[in-house]
Amino acid sequence: MPKVEITTDNLTLDVNDGYALIDMCEDHDTSILFGCRDGACGACMVKVVKGAENLSKMQDDEKDFLETMAAEEDERLACQCKVHGDVVLEVSE
Repeated sequence: MPKVEITTDNLTLDVNDGYALIDMCEDHDTSILFGCRDGACGACMVKVVKGAENLSKMQDDEKDFLETMAAEEDERLACQCKVHGDVVLEVSE
């Protein structure tokens, strides 16, 4: 069972394989915020500290949006990610 650690919240959760981060954040109290929920606002941007390979593959729409936001290479939109293994995240500033 994959573990998701959110260092910003000092929180570690066991989740099912394929679990969407947006669902996890709705089910638990986290500091990851969501606005549009479809990858167009950037409110849910997170830094992937460890385990980027364990998140769902980045789709072109997310990649294009992150480029326009001048996001760092290790940043993702939580609303677009599903978990497939252990991952460590922190909320982007």
